[in-house]
Amino acid sequence: MLASAALRAIPLILLLPVLGFTQQVDANPSANSASPQTLSVNCQEKGKPQHVVSAVSLSEDEKWHAYVEVDVPNGLTCLHTTRLWVARANAPYRLVYLMPPKRTAVENGMEILGWARNSRMLLVMTEEWQMGSDAPDRQRVLAIDAGTGMVYEPELDAMLEAHKDKQCAFRVTDAGFSADKNVNILVRARFYTPTEVNETEEDVPPAKRCGNPEETWSFDFASGEIRQVANTEPLLLFKKSLPNRRGN
Repeated sequence: MLASAALRAIPLILLLPVLGFTQQVDANPSANSASPQTLSVNCQEKGKPQHVVSAVSLSEDEKWHAYVEVDVPNGLTCLHTTRLWVARANAPYRLVYLMPPKRTAVENGMEILGWARNSRMLLVMTEEWQMGSDAPDRQRVLAIDAGTGMVYEPELDAMLEAHKDKQCAFRVTDAGFSADKNVNILVRARFYTPTEVNETEEDVPPAKRCGNPEETWSFDFASGEIRQVANTEPLLLFKKSLPNRRGN
């Protein structure tokens, strides 16, 4: 178990209670639509301004809609701006999360992973990286209450505490909610041994190598508990999307 200080809840609009969840999630893959890739838009691939818009993701009761848009106004400088828009059905969209280009990470993106069942709680993954840099990308997993704008962000680096005696880094591979009625986010990650430029894992002492384990971690915002759970723990999400008529 790790300290609860690694959990953060960030209010963006109003500090209102979060809706509860039920215990089962049955995604409807047949209702999913192909969506433009908004997590890692490659601005240099086209070398010109880009405006990429995801499909519209629907909550299970279809009362809440969300989509991501990524703007790259110049294909040479690759300054990405990513926005997450949400709306009640038949109501105007409003901005609930903004990722501007940073001096240390000019490129960014976001992917909608899905919704908690019977809830307005949306789960997304974000990524930030620097053009032409060997520095690792920065990943985040965020649960966002579409009604209030409250953002729940697990401190993913807390997963490294269990590997503090080794040279470890990780990549998030998936995420979802637990069957708990509280905001309990499950994150699955693949750990590896990071190396310097022109080095390989063989250059790292065996005792310091991380190996290649896959782990699943639970971030419970009700209790503040952070713990590793079995990889068989289901990552519960509801997924349904429709084409975005706003276009690309």
